[in-house]
Amino acid sequence: MSHFGTDGIRGRFGVAPITPEFALHLGYAAGRVLSERCTKPLVVIGKDTRLSGYVLEAALQSGLNAAGVDVRLLGPLPTPAIAHMTRAFHADAGVVISASHNPYFDNGIKFFSGDGKKLSNELQDSISQQLEQPIVIDQPDQLGKSFRVDDAVGRYIEFCKSTFPYHLNLRGLKIVIDCAKGAGYVAAPAVLRELGASVTAIHNTPDGRNINEGCGSTHPESLQQAVLEQQADLGIALDGDADRVVMVDHLGNLVDGDAILYILATKRRKPAQGVIGTLMSNMGLELALQAQNIGFQRAKVGDRYVMADLEANGWLLGGEPSGHILCLDK
Repeated sequence: MSHFGTDGIRGRFGVAPITPEFALHLGYAAGRVLSERCTKPLVVIGKDTRLSGYVLEAALQSGLNAAGVDVRLLGPLPTPAIAHMTRAFHADAGVVISASHNPYFDNGIKFFSGDGKKLSNELQDSISQQLEQPIVIDQPDQLGKSFRVDDAVGRYIEFCKSTFPYHLNLRGLKIVIDCAKGAGYVAAPAVLRELGASVTAIHNTPDGRNINEGCGSTHPESLQQAVLEQQADLGIALDGDADRVVMVDHLGNLVDGDAILYILATKRRKPAQGVIGTLMSNMGLELALQAQNIGFQRAKVGDRYVMADLEANGWLLGGEPSGHILCLDK
């Protein structure tokens, strides 16, 4: 099973091959660390549409249960949905099984803290140290339980709609959305339709092996073609775990993360105070924001660094050219 690839535990864990054995041990290590910090911890687990997600999900929940942790299984959901569900369930941590925009044969495991943010370095270090210890079940009566959350997608759809002003709607707009055959294939078209748009979903039939294959935010060519063919007003492309977005205008032109940030910063009732980009952000974005008297700073590449600088500055908007966008007011 080692062919699951090496898009593994990132950050201070380093990179490790993702196998069921590793996932089992990781779940147990994380569960033991959480159990030391709180009484009867709760963890939510979500995933994208990769075939290997079934096996890794089972291994992770078994490890967590062995450490006395209760688990809520959310099924295929966008990565941002896992962050939201972690908070909504008042869970102690959230786990995403995904390799983002990578091919189906890769997979990875990402953790959120109880507040829906990335784990602290201290907590990551503790889990890493616990990984060196064997799995031991001292008290069988203290094992955790797992429950399937059947309405997880519906809950997230309602959350997304709640961020949209009630007095507005998308009626009259024709939108094409590329779901990358990934985690957003149900929620994304549903949100847009329920807000009133006429929606055509493409690449929305995942089979476990076709995620990101010639589609999504890293391959927007078919979306550009579909927008032109259908004379749509807008095209939206997600990636496999639906935490990136790039767009296509009505003329078929690509609108990347930098352009999306500029629109979000300037086309609001009150222009943004500042924007956090990264070392990869185009100089054109920086100059365009400066011309609008909007502050701009660059963080290291990675949304955790963008998030840290947003919080340090008290700003709301940040992101990367690839389409990772953070809107803290939403």
